[in-house]
Amino acid sequence: PQPFERRGRTYAFADYISKKYNVPVKFKPLANGQKFDYLSQMEFINLWKDCLFHFNLDPFYEQPGNQGTQVAAAGCLNLGGHNDSHFILFPETATNNEEILEEKFSNYLTNMNKVYEDLSYAWEKLNEHYGLPVVEKQLQKLIEKYK
Repeated sequence: PQPFERRGRTYAFADYISKKYNVPVKFKPLANGQKFDYLSQMEFINLWKDCLFHFNLDPFYEQPGNQGTQVAAAGCLNLGGHNDSHFILFPETATNNEEILEEKFSNYLTNMNKVYEDLSYAWEKLNEHYGLPVVEKQLQKLIEKYK
């Protein structure tokens, strides 16, 4: 996440998983320990779009969570976080309990059927909750309301 306080233990946990399971990890670059290093949305998504897993242990509830929708659209699995989109798109990994997340990650590494199942679920829910027809209906309702 962009704001420092919303990163939680994302970096530490991703680093731990990378070392324990010998998988490469990409981090959003932080220059000189700054809290708000700027990346455009395109640069940010390009950083992880070719990855299968995306860690986001955002501890904040009651946030829509646009990263969750971007992750699902890019065909990645999100691990962690308490945003609304995490619960809708990735319900089994919408937690910051690191033991649960590590268990899920380990299961994904050994069970490609589960990977495909959860990617398919996220894609289906992405379109069901955030797709263009849904947005169009919401806009039409607003237009009718304020005519």
